[in-house]
This record gives sequence, structure tokens and C-alpha cells, in this order.
Amino acid sequence: MLMTVSKANPLPLSFIEAQLHFWTFFTHLTNLWLVLVYASALSGTRWLAWLRRPAMEASAAAFITLVMVYYHFMLAPFFKLEGALAVATYLLHYVGPITYLTWWTAFAQHGLLRWRQIPLMLAPGLAYVGWVLVRGAIVGVYPYDILDAGRFGYPQVAVGVGILLIAVSIFCTILILADRWLYRRSIATA
Repeated sequence: MLMTVSKANPLPLSFIEAQLHFWTFFTHLTNLWLVLVYASALSGTRWLAWLRRPAMEASAAAFITLVMVYYHFMLAPFFKLEGALAVATYLLHYVGPITYLTWWTAFAQHGLLRWRQIPLMLAPGLAYVGWVLVRGAIVGVYPYDILDAGRFGYPQVAVGVGILLIAVSIFCTILILADRWLYRRSIATA
């Protein structure tokens, strides 16, 4: 079965190519990350233990916040979605992020985040950008205009990525401050 990238770019894709294309979208990867964090927290599985580290849970919170904010302000105004696609989009961009941020506030272990962990918290996003740019250079398809080095060039992409990194750094800062406040609050009420 052949699939296409989009109506604007009707390249035929095999099943494997379609899966690779699907996983170039940060929304999909970040929501998968949330599912793995939940699975790790519920199961205690050893191979997912690294996801239970406070910096990784907070990193997921920072990036899912980016997904929600970026979609709301940069993408949603240009889409008129209907039916199942509208429901899926709403779930991935609003319900998933708000649910995770609520879970992080209520159930994550607090008081362990440090300022020096911000680079570690940013690492998954940088790895994603690397994956998309390498794949895009090979196949000529990028999931978002802001990362389209073929169309805008690497200097322009670097500016866009820099702005997004600043935004995520601000989210990380807010999460660290919230983490400290939640910890102090839990001590005061204990």
C-alpha cells in the first residue's frame, strides 16, 4: 500500500517510509514520550527507569508545553480540521499536554530539579532537530516549515531552532521554580 506525504507533496510512500515520516512529527514523538513516562511510573520497568528521573519527567513537561503552545499559536490558525482528524489533533495538542502537566504537578517527585539540568532537559529536543535535519537532507522532506533547511537554508533554521530553545529553556525555568514551590508546599503540609 502506498501513502502520500501530503496533498501539496504527493510523493508515494511505502508502509515503512510512511512510518518514518509519521515519526518525524514532534507532536507524535513527544506524546509517545508521555506514554512511556506513564508506563514507567506505573510499571517500574527497569528499561524505562531513566524516564523516571526528575529531569526527564520535567523535560517531557517542557517539550509537551512547546507542542501545545507552538500548535496553538503557529499552526492551528491555518488549519480547518474536521472529524477524526480534528479529534486526534485536539487530543495530541491540548488534552495530552494538559493531562501530563497535571500528572507532573500531582504525582512527580519534587524538590530534585537543579538549574544545571537544563542542558540535559534540552537534549531530547536537540536530538530531534538533528534527526529531522539529517533525514530531511536525505529525503528532501521536513515536517515543519521552521525546520525546512532545503527551502530556507540552515542559517534560517538555526534562528528558528534558537528561538524554540529559548522558549523551552523558559519552560524549564518555570518547571524548576514550580518544582521547588511544590516541594516546599509538600513539606509545609506534611
